[in-house]
This record gives sequence, structure tokens and C-alpha cells, in this order.
Amino acid sequence: MVRKSNDESKPEKKKLSMKTRLMIILVMFVLINLIFYVAVDSSDDSTEEEGIVQESEVTLEESNEEQQYAKFNPPKP
Repeated sequence: MVRKSNDESKPEKKKLSMKTRLMIILVMFVLINLIFYVAVDSSDDSTEEEGIVQESEVTLEESNEEQQYAKFNPPKP
């Protein structure tokens, strides 16, 4: 029985170069930032829409108050 050393029993795995590792890390970083940018951007749109709806509600309330004021307080001759 001849025993093989650990180096011979395992298939050779070539390690990635440092340059390749850094490129993979950079690509992952860019992808993650892009995902967060798109997610935050879409959530900002919803808050802007809520602001527009609230502004339109305030405008409607003001116009209703003006109409009611004219009804109950007619202009003096």
C-alpha cells in the first residue's frame, strides 16, 4: 500500500489572481449600489406623489372655504 500525499489526492484548483478578485468585488459593489439606487429612487417618487395629493387637497379645501364664505357673507352694496 502506497499512500498518496494530500497534494496528489486533491485535484488542482487554480486560484484567481488578485486583479481578477478585485474586478469581481468591484462589479458586485456596482451592482449592489445600482439596486439600492433604483429602490430608493422609486420610493422617492411615491413620497412626491403623496405631496402632490396633499397639496391638491389643501387647494380644494381653500376653494370650498371661499365658496362658502361668498354664500354666507354676500358682498355689501
